[in-house]
Amino acid sequence: MPYRVPKSRLLPPRTAREVERLRLLERLRQGFAKSPVLVLAAGAGYGKSTLLSSLPALWLTLGEDCADPVVLGWHLVEVYRPRLGNGLDGVVGALERGAWAVASELLLERLANQPGHTLVLDEAQRVASREAVAFLRTLTQVPGLHLALLTRRAAPWEVLGQVLDESELAFDPAEALQLGQAIAPELNAFEVEQAHSLVRGWPLGLRLLLRAMQRGAKPEEAFYAHPDPAGLLAYLMPALPEKILHLAARASVLGEVGPEEAAWVGKLETLQPYAPDLLLEHVGGRIRFHPLVRAALMSLLEPSEVRGLLTKAADLALERGEEIQAAVYLLEAGRLGHAADLLQRQGQAWLARGLTYTVLALLERLPEAMRATRPDLRYLHGEALRQAGRYSEAEAAYQQALRAGVDQALLGLSRLYLDTVEPAKAQGYLLAARVRFPLEVERLWAENLLNAGRVEEARALGLEGPRVWLRSGQPQRALAELRRLQGDATARAPQNHREGTLLLALLEAIAGDAMVAEQAAHRGRREGETLGSPFVVALAEARLGHALLAQNRWAEAGEAYRRALSLSQGGPARLRVEPLGGLAALGEARAFEEMVRQAREAGDAWVEAFMTLVAAQAHLRRGLSFNLPALPGLQDPFLRALAASHPWTADPEGMLVRYPFLSQPTLFAPPLHRSRRLLWEAGKLDVAYHPGVSVEIRARGPFQVWVNHQEVRFKREKTRTLLALLLIKDWNKEALMEALEVSDGEFRVLWSELLGTLEPGRPPRAPGYFLRPYALCRVPELRVDLWEASPSKEWPFEGLDHPLLERYRAAWLQDVLRACRQSDAPEEWLFGLRLDPLDEDLLARLEHTELAALARRIHQEALEELELGS
Repeated sequence: MPYRVPKSRLLPPRTAREVERLRLLERLRQGFAKSPVLVLAAGAGYGKSTLLSSLPALWLTLGEDCADPVVLGWHLVEVYRPRLGNGLDGVVGALERGAWAVASELLLERLANQPGHTLVLDEAQRVASREAVAFLRTLTQVPGLHLALLTRRAAPWEVLGQVLDESELAFDPAEALQLGQAIAPELNAFEVEQAHSLVRGWPLGLRLLLRAMQRGAKPEEAFYAHPDPAGLLAYLMPALPEKILHLAARASVLGEVGPEEAAWVGKLETLQPYAPDLLLEHVGGRIRFHPLVRAALMSLLEPSEVRGLLTKAADLALERGEEIQAAVYLLEAGRLGHAADLLQRQGQAWLARGLTYTVLALLERLPEAMRATRPDLRYLHGEALRQAGRYSEAEAAYQQALRAGVDQALLGLSRLYLDTVEPAKAQGYLLAARVRFPLEVERLWAENLLNAGRVEEARALGLEGPRVWLRSGQPQRALAELRRLQGDATARAPQNHREGTLLLALLEAIAGDAMVAEQAAHRGRREGETLGSPFVVALAEARLGHALLAQNRWAEAGEAYRRALSLSQGGPARLRVEPLGGLAALGEARAFEEMVRQAREAGDAWVEAFMTLVAAQAHLRRGLSFNLPALPGLQDPFLRALAASHPWTADPEGMLVRYPFLSQPTLFAPPLHRSRRLLWEAGKLDVAYHPGVSVEIRARGPFQVWVNHQEVRFKREKTRTLLALLLIKDWNKEALMEALEVSDGEFRVLWSELLGTLEPGRPPRAPGYFLRPYALCRVPELRVDLWEASPSKEWPFEGLDHPLLERYRAAWLQDVLRACRQSDAPEEWLFGLRLDPLDEDLLARLEHTELAALARRIHQEALEELELGS
C-alpha cells in the first residue's frame, strides 16, 4: 500500500521576498558548478527556504517520518511522478516490500536519462538517519542532478557535498538596507545598520527587530542573535491582539494547519491579516508556522491544553486512517500508553508495508519499562530488527519475548535462521512452533527443508521459486524466473539476500553471464552498504568471488573471498562457507576442510556439495588434480551429473547438450578449450579447426608461454622473438622478416615451429587457430596479460633483446612515469623514482613525506653509479 504523502510537502512555501539575494544566487551557481550537492546549513530564519524557492526546482519538505528510508522513497516517488509516471513502477514495487536500498538503485536508473534539474530538500535536519543519508547518497549519482539540502545542522549531510553556513547566508549590509526600506522605510540607514550589527546578519532576527523598532523599541536592548521563546514573544506580543495570539498558539501546536483542522482549532482566516507579524508560510492552501515562532507560541499554552490538542489531532488522524501520524501525536502528547497500544495493534501491518525504520523509531521512543510490561512489543521489536538485517539484536529481542511468554517469538526465531540459512538452528524452533502455529509453520518448514538440501520434500510441500529450481538442479530455469521477476515492475520478488540481487549474481555466475554476475555482485554490495548490513556486504563479496572465479581471474577472486571471510567474522557459520569454498578452489590449504565443517555446522548439505564441485571445476580449469570426495545423499541432479563426469571424462558431450551454459565462462564450466573442441567435433563451432588446447602468454616480467598449463620451450630464440613481436601489432610478411632479419626459408621454419608449439598435434595443412598470417588471433582460449586492461608495474619482455621491443618498453616506461606523476600517493611517486632515479620533480614531492630518506638514497645511488655524485 502506498504511503500517503501530503501534497503541501511537494510545494515550496510562499514567503515575503523583499530582498534580492543576487550575491547568494551567484554563490549557488558557482557551488553547483563544483559540487552536485550543496548543503545550506544554518539555524532557523536564515532565509534558506526563501532563497531556494526562488529557483526553478522540484521541492520536497521533509517530515520526521522521512527518517524511515521507505517513507523517504515514497516522497521521492511523488516528487518525480509527474516526470516519470509508470516508469516508477519498479521503484514502487520495491518500496511496497520494504526494499528501500533496491528502490534507491532503481530510482537512480530511472533518473539517469532525465534532463538536468534541481531538487530541493527542505528541513533535512528532521531526517538525519544513517539510512536516509545512504538513500540520498545513491541519488547524488544521478547525472545532471543539483541537490540542495536545507538544514539547521550540517551533520551528517556535510559528507555529501559543499556546505554553505550561517556566515554566507547572513544578510550583508546592503541586503539589510533593502529589507529596512521594504518593511520599515521610516527608519534611517544608521538605525538599520545598528539593528543589522546587533543580530549579526540573522535575517529573521533583523525582520523582527525592525518591526519592533517601528513600534518604538530600542535596538540596543536586544543583544542576542537567536532569542529563546520568551525573548521572541517580546517581539510578537505587542503586535497581536490577545485572541489572535491565543488562536495562533493553538494552531501552532500542529506546525501546519488547514481547513480540516479549523473546525476544532479555530477560525484560521482571522490569522491572515497578521501573517507578516507571525511570519506565516503559505503552502498549497495551508499555513505553516516557522519553527521558532511555533516554539514561542506554544510556550503560551498550558501543558494540558497542548496535550488535549495533540490528542484531538491523534483521534482525527485515526479517523482518516493515518495511524502512524496518530502515534507520533500521542508520543508528543506524552500519552505513551495509548501510543504503545496503537503500536501493538498496528505494528505488524506497518512492517508488512515495509515501514521497518518507522516501527523501530516509534519503539525506541517508548521507555524500556513500558516495553518490558508489553511482551508483544518485544516480539515486534525483534521482527523490525530482523527486517532491518540486525540479526544478533533481533535474536536477543526474540529470546526476551519468548521468556516473557510470547509464543510467536518461535516463529520469529525460525524466520531469523531461515534468513541466515542455518537450518540446523531453525529446526528446533520450527518443531516447537509447529504445535502452536501449524498453518504459519508450513511454508517455513518447507523453506528449511530446502536450506538443508532436502529439495524433494520441500517441493512436495508446494515450495516453488528460483531457489527451489536452483537446488533441484535447474539453474537455467531459476535464472530465467529471477530475471523475469527482476524485470517485471509488478512482480513481488522477495527483497532479501536469499532472493534478490545476490541470488541473481550467483545464478548468472552458474548459468548465465559471469560479467553480469560481477555487476550484480557489485550492486549487491552497494545495497548492503546502503543498508548498513555486514551480512549482505560479506555475502556480496563472496558472490563477487564466484563471478571472478567463473572468468578465471584467480587473483582477484582470491581477494574478494578473503574480504568476504574477514567480513563474516562474528556472523553465522553459513556466511563463511562460500568464501572458504572459493579459497579452496584456489588451492589454499585447510580451506576445504574448514568449509565442510562450517557447512555441516549450519546443516546445509547442498551448499557443501555445491562448493565442493566449484573447487573441483576450478582445479580442472587451472590444470590441477582434485580428489573429489563422495557426496552421499545429494539430490540435486545437476550437481550429481557434474560429480559423475569429474574430471570431465564421463559423457562430456552429453553434459554440454543438457547444460549448454557449461560451454561459456561460468562457475562450473570445464576448461574452455575442452568444451570448445567438443563443440567443434560436433559441428557446433564455426571454425575450420580447433586444436583442443589453451595458451597463456605472459609478457609482463620474464617472457613465458604455457600450453595446457605446461610451460613450453622454443628451440630457437628467434621464434620467441617472433611471438613477442606478434603481441605488439599485426604485420605483413615482408615487414616481419625484415624485423627478424631472416630469409624467406628461415622465416617459414620459425613460423612452423611457432604453430607446432602453440597447437601440438595439428594436422598438416590445417589452418592455424591461434595464428593467422601474420598476427595472433584473439580467441577465447588465448590469454595474453599484455592485452588485459589491468595496469602493471612489471617490466615487459624481460630477457628479450630487440630494437622494437626496446621501443615498446620505452613507451611503457613513459606511460607509467606519467601515471606516477599524476598520482596523489607517495608510494606511486617512489615507484616512479625507482624507474627514473634522476626525476627531480618526484624527488622534491617525496621530500615532504615519510619516504624522503629512502628517496634521497635511491637518487644518490643513481648519481654515484653515473659518477655524478659529489
